[in-house]
Amino acid sequence: MADLSPDFRALCAELVELDQTAPRDFGKWKRSWIAATTRARAALATPPPKPPTVMEILDLSGEIEDAGLGQIDLVRAALERWGHG
Repeated sequence: MADLSPDFRALCAELVELDQTAPRDFGKWKRSWIAATTRARAALATPPPKPPTVMEILDLSGEIEDAGLGQIDLVRAALERWGHG
């Protein structure tokens, strides 16, 4: 099955590229377009987060085990800790 999740970095790149050819005289649309492309440029300039190391995952797993929690709690804690929750 194909991955249908959007590629946000590619979308931002496309938006910035469209900005280079978009008309510049549509008033409110122009201001909105500029604001959106400013956010897109900022997103493109931000490197994607680094995945956790094996040791970081093992450390978190130990914390969860010490607390007497289960696998679901481990997954939730991992998502929260590394910015995907």
